Amino acid sequence: MAIPPNVIRVPDPEPGSYNPSRPAGKLLQAQALHMREALIQHLYSLAAVLAIDLHTLKTEADMSAYVKKATAILHTHAAVVRKD
Repeated sequence: MAIPPNVIRVPDPEPGSYNPSRPAGKLLQAQALHMREALIQHLYSLAAVLAIDLHTLKTEADMSAYVKKATAILHTHAAVVRKD
């Protein structure tokens, strides 16, 4: 399986460097904020496709356009197999 070019590989943390009890720093807080904004944008795309009334799709072109939009969203959730 080819890995998309926008995948960023994150190395595993050094042993002992992760402390689940340590308060999150500013960098982690900022990263969580950016992830939330990306998820909101994704939600808008999903809502737009879900808002399409399937009863209005009459032609093969209509169906094709719908399937293309839905598939594009679903493919973003496909598992990526890591090759370490």
